[in-house]
Amino acid sequence: MHITNLTFLAFSINGAVDTGRYDHITIEVVVKHIEAGTVFSYLQDELEEDLDLSMFDTATRDQLLEEWKGLLNAVDARRKFGVRRSGLCLLVAYLIEGVQRRL
Repeated sequence: MHITNLTFLAFSINGAVDTGRYDHITIEVVVKHIEAGTVFSYLQDELEEDLDLSMFDTATRDQLLEEWKGLLNAVDARRKFGVRRSGLCLLVAYLIEGVQRRL
């Protein structure tokens, strides 16, 4: 997966956060959907036109999902990323971590 794909998704999610319409998406909600493997369908349903997942095929989504599951188990998001509340901010942090791991 290319870094540009990760940054594209991070920018898209960051833009959605900036609208203020998604404050109801908490860390707990996102964690639940990552664990269930439904995070991408959940995001598409919730964010609708504010999120473009067109460049992510099933294999890429699966790869990201596995990476995010690994981060759930290995990283304290509050301590490492400074994320305390927003599930979308958690995903942006995970995407930035993914970029760093690929550099």
